[in-house]
Amino acid sequence: MPPTDPPHSPAVPPDRARIRNWLEGLSERIALARPPDLPTTLISGAIRCGKTRVARQVTAATGLMRLETDEIRNALTLGLSEADKRRVVKYAYHRLLLRHPRGLLIDGTALMDAPCELPLWAHRRGMRFFAIGYTQGRVADKARDLRAFRAANRCWTHKLTDDAGVPRLARQIIQRSKEVRAFCADHELPFFELDSGRFEAERDRVADEIIRAIRAHPQAAPSGLMARLAFWR
Repeated sequence: MPPTDPPHSPAVPPDRARIRNWLEGLSERIALARPPDLPTTLISGAIRCGKTRVARQVTAATGLMRLETDEIRNALTLGLSEADKRRVVKYAYHRLLLRHPRGLLIDGTALMDAPCELPLWAHRRGMRFFAIGYTQGRVADKARDLRAFRAANRCWTHKLTDDAGVPRLARQIIQRSKEVRAFCADHELPFFELDSGRFEAERDRVADEIIRAIRAHPQAAPSGLMARLAFWR
């Protein structure tokens, strides 16, 4: 679900000591979970493209510890101005991924927030990045498929819009998907095109492909210590 910060004056951003303290607690949880020695994986893309379902299937198959971007947002960036939010998120993610370049799966649209440097930063350090979206077909077809899914499933889009607003949402999804696809093409990153008319099967297909890709390159990312040393070279 896309972030919806409460409408009030920007909050005071956390200092680095508070961010490090929160990350330390998260690292303790990660250590207790004992995730496998596989590259940390990031999954992002347009809204309503099945990222959560895909991430759950990937974690179930690989044992990677799943972390949603909403958890970091709620802990560190609620109510911040956009400039403060970008600064805090960049610092937090960089420290988290340098410490845990292996063992995690992080999913959410926020991974591709402007200026969209995190996927490239992680990819250069051997972590895996995958994007998902819809770019093909008409807005009317996407709106039809969204309405059909909403009618048969609990869906967070009910909080975002009513049925009359679904075509506008469909148009936004297609446009954002095109932007994500272009970004992935420019930087040679994997992008999975979905057929919204076969939503359940498509999510299963994408999850299976990501699982195979992770298992095909189990040593892609260095250990936490080696990742930090590589960062400073």
